[in-house]
Parts: sequence; C-alpha cells; structure tokens
Amino acid sequence: MVLRRLQDGENMEIYLDVDGVILDFESAFVDFVRAEYIPDLPPDFVLQKWEIGEEFKELDIEAVWNHFVSSDYFTRLGLLVDPLSFNRISGRFPVNLITNLPKDLFEPRARNLALHGLKYSGLYMAGHFDFGIDNYPTKSQVIAQIHQPGEKIVFLDDHPKNCIDIKTNLPESHVYMMDRPHNKGQEDPKWTRVNCWNEFVEKIGC
Repeated sequence: MVLRRLQDGENMEIYLDVDGVILDFESAFVDFVRAEYIPDLPPDFVLQKWEIGEEFKELDIEAVWNHFVSSDYFTRLGLLVDPLSFNRISGRFPVNLITNLPKDLFEPRARNLALHGLKYSGLYMAGHFDFGIDNYPTKSQVIAQIHQPGEKIVFLDDHPKNCIDIKTNLPESHVYMMDRPHNKGQEDPKWTRVNCWNEFVEKIGC
C-alpha cells in the first residue's frame, strides 16, 4: 500500500521511530563495543539482529548496555535523515517521535536530537519492548492519545512488531518500514518498505 501524494489543503500526522530511522544507533553501538570490549571487531561489522545480546553472546549485554547509554557514544548518535528535509516537513505537519527506550533516557535522547537541530512536535517513549517496566505503552497507545480525528496517520519504524501493532490497532494508518538488516524477509501487504529517508519522503509526497 502506498499513500497517494497529498493534495493542497490535506493534512497528516507523522509518527517516526528514532533508532534505525532518524539516529544511527547501530553504528554507534558497534563502534562502542569495538572501542571498549572487542578491539578486533572488523571495521565493516554490521548488526544483523535487533536483539544485540544475540550478536555479542560473549558479553554481559546488560552491563554493556548500561555502559553504552551513559557514554558519549549514545548521546551523540549520528543522523540517518537529512535535517533540512526533516525540518521542512515538521514545519508543515505535526511530527511526533516515538522511541523504544526506558523513560530515564528521555533527556539524553532529547539532547541528541537537539544536537542536530531537529524540530518536532513531541518525543515519547513507547514500543514493543517494555524493559521490564510495568504499563510501558505500545506505540499505538501513544498515537491513539494524541491523534486528531480527521488527520491522516503516517507511521515509520524499522521493527515489524511495531508496524503490526499500528496496523492492528489503527488500521486506517499508513505504515512504512525502514529497511534494516534485522528486518530482511519480513514483509506484509499492510505496510510499505522504504530503503532510506529520502525514499520515505518521496512516498508520502513531501
């Protein structure tokens, strides 16, 4: 399914995942592991799985995670989007970011986004992975709370579980999945795969 190009006067709400869509979490995490734990990790190493513990089974991944998120590697993730087109779109439509992180990482994540000068309507913590937190919300729950009736919902994520969550609970939404190594081969006619930010921008007619 492809969202037709917007006509003059039409409006939409855009909801974006952050890691693997806006910020380059994977590259920073690999660089961190190479610098702190596995110096001979190949320079071209690419994460193939979403669960990072499956990639580095020899490491105490919980300890590595805690070390990573308290480091400059986490607070200075690079961009996967073009900031000019991002801010152009956010100046035209509400753009809300929904990232799957514990709530105590809200401020570091907000600072990282501000570092790149990205402008957006709101930042929320939600997703399919709950970090053992009671009542951790799904992304569809967050969207349902802030969605304005009559507006088109456009959603972009890199994890199939979040895409399924949105289409199941908000079937009228237009869902896109960002192509990443960990989601190869996971297709569904209810969403559209895009290879990069620029392709997403083209698909939604912006």
